[in-house]
Amino acid sequence: MELQDRRPELPIGVERVGFRGVRRRVTLNTPLGPLALDLSLSLYVDLPGDRRGVHLSRSVEALEEVLSSGSGARSLEEYLEGVATALLSKHPYASRAWASARTTYYVAVDYEGISGVEPVDVEVEVMVGRDGSRRWSVSVEVKGLTVCPSAQETIASMLNLKDSIAPSHMQRVTLKGRVETTGGFVRIERIARALHRSLSAPAITLLKRHQEAKLIIEAYKKPKLVEDVVREAVANIAQELQKLPDDTVIEVEAVSMESIHPHDLHAIKKTTLGKIREEQR
Repeated sequence: MELQDRRPELPIGVERVGFRGVRRRVTLNTPLGPLALDLSLSLYVDLPGDRRGVHLSRSVEALEEVLSSGSGARSLEEYLEGVATALLSKHPYASRAWASARTTYYVAVDYEGISGVEPVDVEVEVMVGRDGSRRWSVSVEVKGLTVCPSAQETIASMLNLKDSIAPSHMQRVTLKGRVETTGGFVRIERIARALHRSLSAPAITLLKRHQEAKLIIEAYKKPKLVEDVVREAVANIAQELQKLPDDTVIEVEAVSMESIHPHDLHAIKKTTLGKIREEQR
């Protein structure tokens, strides 16, 4: 009997055991054509209390078999579901398997007529249970900016600016939204779109001078506290998920890198789609 198959001195099960940070390139057959992604993968199975360890090499074997078979996956979620299913096949003692990936994805941004294709940080995880259960988690992080409404109001009052937009300080913001559900895949683009709408303006890589000016002017028309950003992001994500069940989890986190303070601001909201629906009635 191999060491991993023996009974441990302490018969306590372990939630997840596996590899983290396995790097692979995967080509997906998306509806828009082939898409190659460089992934940092994590592969886990649960371990019952009557076994000392997991045969970890089998997890990499499962990954390589899915890669070599040319999975034909149309999305990252579909690919990871195939990997998690293969993990269960390789680990018959496990009741659940998880496959997750971190990568950089590119989404189209259109802000007040200014367009670009911008990178977003993405993490997708799929859990597959031996009982047929499935759970998907998609996390997307975007970058943008906010204009402080408090300073803007004060400056407008001090300078008696009634009919013009008052100046204020700006800050760069990272905004992350995560959706966890049993109701099916949530497209990365939909979450990114909801997050970008929640900022004073998105960050755009290529801007000509007149575009810079327009983006700044439009941002000053939409001043927001970091609390406003989180509230709007939760509501905007919920709007994108109207067909999903009430137990769908929505989590939003914003970090505002303050321009006039030597510290950052941080706001978080975690809720369910059902609670959001109740609050908005």
